[in-house]
Amino acid sequence: MKTEQLVDVIGQLDDAVFAGIDLSESGGMRDSGRTESARDKNSVNPWIKWGSLVAAIVILIVGCVLILSPILKKKNSTGETDERYKSCNVTANESAIVWPWEYKTVPEKFNSLEIADKVYNGKGREVSESLIDSKIGDYTVSGYDDSTDERHVEKCEVYSLKNVSKDKFVAMKIEGRYYVFMNGEYLPPTNFGELLDTVKLPSIVKLSHFSENGDNPDGKHYVLADDAYIWEVLTECREATFIDDQAWIVHGRDYLSFTITSETLGVYKVAMYITEDGYLWTNAFSWQYLFYIGKDAAGKIIKFAKENSSEATDEPYRNHVTGTIAEITDGYILIDDSVLCKNPADGIRYKVLLDDIRISRFVDKGFAKAGDIVQIMYEGKIDNDNENLVEKPVDISLAFISDGEVNVNE
Repeated sequence: MKTEQLVDVIGQLDDAVFAGIDLSESGGMRDSGRTESARDKNSVNPWIKWGSLVAAIVILIVGCVLILSPILKKKNSTGETDERYKSCNVTANESAIVWPWEYKTVPEKFNSLEIADKVYNGKGREVSESLIDSKIGDYTVSGYDDSTDERHVEKCEVYSLKNVSKDKFVAMKIEGRYYVFMNGEYLPPTNFGELLDTVKLPSIVKLSHFSENGDNPDGKHYVLADDAYIWEVLTECREATFIDDQAWIVHGRDYLSFTITSETLGVYKVAMYITEDGYLWTNAFSWQYLFYIGKDAAGKIIKFAKENSSEATDEPYRNHVTGTIAEITDGYILIDDSVLCKNPADGIRYKVLLDDIRISRFVDKGFAKAGDIVQIMYEGKIDNDNENLVEKPVDISLAFISDGEVNVNE
């Protein structure tokens, strides 16, 4: 049997890690309890091989950081604080398992695409067929299997994407789906106009949710009614100079922070800042892109955004459902959040389908069993009319819940 390796990574912790976990929308009918399936009974937790002492050290660092993240603000589907929950602390195990090849998703398998003399790196995200343009050709995509120390190479169809230059972004088709790849070479534009020529931002980026002076959950958050005027202003900033300063930081400035999600760019909830002193910053292109658009243009954008938006609740990087695994079947698991409630009778059960390998492999290999407390991260919504179905689950991890003061040695 191939061995799964458990390694711990710090990665890029977003503000939500330190500000508390925002639980999902709630409501709807609760399911009655059911017995666990043979899937759970027959699962055996495989031998876990530690990569190095460094990995063990990282566990301690991550554990100490996350165990201090209190669940104090849990909101329901209306955005109001959900009074069902007690004040408690949640420790989410941030460990990442290095899976054997057959248990990996396509983005986990393949991350390097060679087109002529250019190397494109996978963005890790799928793109809809409606955004695909024309076929470029058949090229080699490769990936590395850490569990066997083998390199895998395949030929696949490569396509251009609508509204972006194929010199910057392409789509790889494999196993019937399309995935975004970006040119791995650092080739920043000379000015904002050059960026608009290669990436038609107004067509592929919708500016909607934004906040003032950072994405603090306790800060002010807004939803923009229409972004057309903002793109009109930015389109007039074609001569805005690109500033090659990877050390630039926004701290100390007044600014608006727009959330950007784009299938075409392969990005999910990255940021674009507009500062009052005239800068535009974004991390939508893997590297830090910084332009000086001028105080006049920045002022117009900030003024318009504030006057044409409505106040909104915080929008976390990803939503979470935390609770006890009440049932495991061949098609789904049920998560019961009673353990978080002041009155356990107020608990709600959430249904998580096992059709995504990122969830099913964790259960199949026995890392999560009935009775375990887990945290499900998801990018969709909760379908209250369909057994509180969790839409677009993307990750699962073990979690620990404690009341009162935290003991990091537990």
